[in-house]
Amino acid sequence: MRILSIVQRRYYGSPAAYEPLYIYFTHPLRTMGHLVDVFDHKEAASALGRSQATEALADKIRTGHYDCVFYQTGGPVEAIDTAALREASRRTCIIAWNSDDDWDWERTSKLAADFSFMVTTYPTIHDMNRHDFPNLLLSQWAASEAFGEYGRQKDIDVSFVGTIYGVRSRQIRELRRHMDIKVFGRGARLARAGMPYFRGLLKIPVLVEKPIESLLQVYELYSRSRISFTPLNGGPDGTHMQIKGRVFEQGVCGTLMLCQHSPFLERYYDPGRECVTFEDLADAAQKAKWYLSHESARLAIAQRYMERTLSEHLWRHRFTSIFERVGLSHS
Repeated sequence: MRILSIVQRRYYGSPAAYEPLYIYFTHPLRTMGHLVDVFDHKEAASALGRSQATEALADKIRTGHYDCVFYQTGGPVEAIDTAALREASRRTCIIAWNSDDDWDWERTSKLAADFSFMVTTYPTIHDMNRHDFPNLLLSQWAASEAFGEYGRQKDIDVSFVGTIYGVRSRQIRELRRHMDIKVFGRGARLARAGMPYFRGLLKIPVLVEKPIESLLQVYELYSRSRISFTPLNGGPDGTHMQIKGRVFEQGVCGTLMLCQHSPFLERYYDPGRECVTFEDLADAAQKAKWYLSHESARLAIAQRYMERTLSEHLWRHRFTSIFERVGLSHS
């Protein structure tokens, strides 16, 4: 198929860092044999202005003869005027991918009519709204088997890889009182110093580290970690439970996922067999220490975690399922 992926390239505005979706919505699709073009709507809006970027995108869809278009949403204001795609979505299958922002469903739901389909990664959002929004699909993040190094030597006992803000800052500082956890990503510098997060912190370059610039480096850190601390609370205040991309990415890296308990997780992995869940941070620290001292038990869970991920949770699985549900051939 001929596919257009509308995704931003820059990650947190860094010229050298690639947005993971930019890679995920190109590389796996090309590996599957599809022809993939890319349109960076954020960069286009910055260079041309919102109106001209919208016109350029609509024209590209209109003249590109695409079988499928993926559109990365991102708030609070879309880079282009998605209402301009509404007419095109009746002729071309345009699928919006909502990333991690559906904790603000009141906002993202207003965009649903502009697309042929809209994908959420929040099971609760899908279950509660699928009748009112017939074009709403549930899919999920996934892993790339090409990036993980399952057999890599594990020289990090426990790690967290990602942006550290708000509730995550509190979690990391609490865990560091009970155990040695290595942290990597924006905000890690202050977390290592034991300093609390404050609003606007991530906009002060001298206080925070740059985002990890390479997705390969993210997978490398997972692959070096015996245990990966995996919180599931999201949104600005940490009160919204969600399934993050790291839940699947870690699965091809030989690490044990020490994961916040969530009933949604059981749709994808079997707690106790393919991952280890915790109820609170004291429980997390206790379980981390136990598995660090019982390597054979850790390895057995990591092995089953990898097998489940490879069989069900790769990006090619996600795209194949989406294409089937929207009535497109994936060959």
